[in-house]
Amino acid sequence: MNLEFKEITVEDSPVMLPYYNMRKNNTCDSVFLESFIWKEFYNVRYAIWEEKALLWLMEYNGKCFSAMPLCKEEDLPGAFQAIQKYFNEELGYPLVINLADEYAVKYLDLPKDKYFVKEQEDSRDYLYLGESLRKLSGKKLHKKKNRLNLFLRQYEGRFEYRTLGCDDKDDMWKFLDRWRIQKGEDQEEHLDYEVRGIHDILRNCCELNIHMGGIYVDGRLEAFSVGSYNKIEDMAVIHIEKANPEIPGLYQAINQMFLLHEFPDVQWVNREDDMGLEGLRKAKMSYNPADFARKYLVEQLLDGQKSYKWAEEIENTASENLPEYLPQEEKKETIPLWKACFPEDTDRYLDYYYQEKTKDNRILVKKEDGKIISMLHRNPYKVHVGEKLWDVDYIVAVATKESRRGKGYMREVLTKALRDMNLEGRPFTFLMPAAEAIYRPFDFRFIWKKPLLSLKKEAGEEIEIIPVSESEEDCKRAAEFMEKWLAEHSQVYTCRDEAYVRRIRKELGSEDGELYFLRGNQGEDLGLQGLTGKEKKDQAFLYAKEGCYEEREGKTGIMARITALRVFLTAFSLKISGNLILDLEVEDKLIPENEGRYLWILDEQGSSLEIFQDQQELQAAQRTWTLKADITEIASWLFGHENLKDLWPDMPEEMKNELEKIRTVQGIWLDEIV
Repeated sequence: MNLEFKEITVEDSPVMLPYYNMRKNNTCDSVFLESFIWKEFYNVRYAIWEEKALLWLMEYNGKCFSAMPLCKEEDLPGAFQAIQKYFNEELGYPLVINLADEYAVKYLDLPKDKYFVKEQEDSRDYLYLGESLRKLSGKKLHKKKNRLNLFLRQYEGRFEYRTLGCDDKDDMWKFLDRWRIQKGEDQEEHLDYEVRGIHDILRNCCELNIHMGGIYVDGRLEAFSVGSYNKIEDMAVIHIEKANPEIPGLYQAINQMFLLHEFPDVQWVNREDDMGLEGLRKAKMSYNPADFARKYLVEQLLDGQKSYKWAEEIENTASENLPEYLPQEEKKETIPLWKACFPEDTDRYLDYYYQEKTKDNRILVKKEDGKIISMLHRNPYKVHVGEKLWDVDYIVAVATKESRRGKGYMREVLTKALRDMNLEGRPFTFLMPAAEAIYRPFDFRFIWKKPLLSLKKEAGEEIEIIPVSESEEDCKRAAEFMEKWLAEHSQVYTCRDEAYVRRIRKELGSEDGELYFLRGNQGEDLGLQGLTGKEKKDQAFLYAKEGCYEEREGKTGIMARITALRVFLTAFSLKISGNLILDLEVEDKLIPENEGRYLWILDEQGSSLEIFQDQQELQAAQRTWTLKADITEIASWLFGHENLKDLWPDMPEEMKNELEKIRTVQGIWLDEIV
């Protein structure tokens, strides 16, 4: 078959839009923006069939399924047969259609001996009469009207409704950052995908036919909504509605005001489904829906039998088995997976790790039938980057159960962790890779190779080795020596304090090792050395004064990944007095919140990053250079691992000379074990 499936981009909207208005369909999937928001969650791709229909290809845990074709009613049988033929002949298995709209299901009238058709009750959209939501009249909506009036009274003269456009996206970005952090990590994990979809909308809002509105309170955006219009159904589809929950009545206010200003005459309002969440179901029912847009699972039968158990599990996003952070009391449930994947680690070491390191780390897991099948650990450190001291995660113990590998679970867990770090404002993350090829697709790049330091033979003969005790004096003394040594040898390193020393002593002890002072003849501290091993001693690390050690090139490397670009860039400044304005166009396919066009403004004291608004800003800025780069190039450059010439060989010499004024990292020392 000559079907070419493509990923959805904003540039595709002119080609796709005509197919959304060809037949009756009162579900939220009847408008382009719904497909655009969730394109990443379901890895949505589309194809055009004979210039008559829009066909779909989507994924669930590596399994392909489709959606009902968008076309004229008379072309629906042919389009349905086309996508079924593609599944049968090209993919080699029966057709599965998720969230099929009721109109199409009834029109096709599929024979029961060949198709399994079931309503997906948790995915039905809530339909309301537009006039009812605009007026909030009647006894059933009395409580909503009271909440709205409470807001109007308490914030009289302090709030303003505005129709929002592309110029307001910075306000919306800032609101989203606050809102997502406020929601917390332990609830509604599917919201991460929604937030990323919203960011994608804001980056492309000028090219999308959408309605946006928001409420400002005391000059700050505190609520906003995004919607689309279905002309055939005379229906507004409310895709996004967010508000500060600490402001009483604000949700009721944005609900009503958005319709009054953006959809003053629509007959119907589709407020989408409740995703199987009881709290969301109660909230949507409280607005007294007039009807529901019902959706169905359609599965092609083989010899009259259902083919897939998984097909009925894809009906909504909230019930999806998403990665989750384990509460403290469940962290030890990852020990069997650790032992299976890292058999070289002893029980004594694991006892240390799960008693000590898990006190403050976060373990992200993917479960299947209640059992952990994939995980990674986010171990927190305070990290110096020049004058900045940031909270940064060291990623360790990335593992998937052997029988479940190759199904995308590690990708799912790692992607979520990286995007969570962005939402939390953590500028970058780092890890020690088992293999570079595993992490390059996630835009990790090497930034440092650990040198091998060893005591000079002649120095060793004059040095006294003394164990570092757990006393306050010893721990403080060791921490101060480490901190001073690292500051002299690097600009990027983890903070050393007494708590760090106490923990590293336990870590070395779990591997039959110890932390030692290296003292000279006069009792002065010449260094610190960490050793492991009961019979044969291996050096874990060495910090020693100049002249006491030899240095050789090592093999162990550290890879890093920028996770919150706008925070990361603030660590950099100019080497000389003056200022530099850089028009920075960044590509980041994995963390879309990083992607965009910015004005990076630097001077000798530091730098700031502003979202690019329009060409006039650029024209107003003097001596502005434009740099187009992906997130890996920025990391390699600013961490000092690669130079400008190697990264951008075609860069004009004058521009290169200007960018050479930026003070990049000179020296890294990230030698953590776990």
